[in-house]
Amino acid sequence: AKGMEFKTVIILDFFAELPSSLQKPWRDLLLNRYREEDGFQQEFPLVETHLKLIYTGVTRCIDQLFFAETISSNSGDAAVRWLTTTSTSTTTERANNSTALATISDVNDLEAMSMTNDEFCVVGIDNAELAESSIDLPQDAILNYLDRAIYCFLKAQSPEHIVAKAQVHSQSIRMRDRLAHTHYLMAKGDLEQDIEQLEKEAAQIISSLFRENLFVESENLLNSIIPLLSPYTQQKLEECITSPLHILNA
Repeated sequence: AKGMEFKTVIILDFFAELPSSLQKPWRDLLLNRYREEDGFQQEFPLVETHLKLIYTGVTRCIDQLFFAETISSNSGDAAVRWLTTTSTSTTTERANNSTALATISDVNDLEAMSMTNDEFCVVGIDNAELAESSIDLPQDAILNYLDRAIYCFLKAQSPEHIVAKAQVHSQSIRMRDRLAHTHYLMAKGDLEQDIEQLEKEAAQIISSLFRENLFVESENLLNSIIPLLSPYTQQKLEECITSPLHILNA
């Protein structure tokens, strides 16, 4: 790949696959335990060949460079220490620099390693829109879309109001599930439910849904709470909120 460049470069098991006879020399080199007068280059000439190889790999990278080590090794552990700390550097410039050369990434979260903030934001918006438009899907599927959207927005460090919209939508769907279960138990006479508390929680969520312009979900939640209310309250809600809201969503 000499002469070519790539947005992302992954160097796999470079240190783990070094010969066992060179593990300690590489470790000592990375931790700056050798001096020029020690004759390191003459004693371990193969290290220079490896350095040229890794230099070629590193300089092919444009944006992101990953060292992926699947097996622990003396040289690999030393490389992690050198790359992720500044205290091991002997130069004045690096010693005064508070930012390490690299960070340790969670290999179990490969998506977070490969996607930019903008890409996370786009995926989050796509999932939030799917959740809003997929009214015929099961609630579990819609919740999956919303959970995915919230995750992506948080990864993208999106503005709080964008995250809040997906979160209140998710809260509303979970409240509808609670209301449906409550209605079922009350119909069977198996539950003495505090309807007033449920009504307060639903009202708070509906208010948040209105602020986020989630009018369809507002109507869905209203339709879920209405059967549990008194006839008078049902009538007033129908006259003042439900009917106008239905016309708005039509």
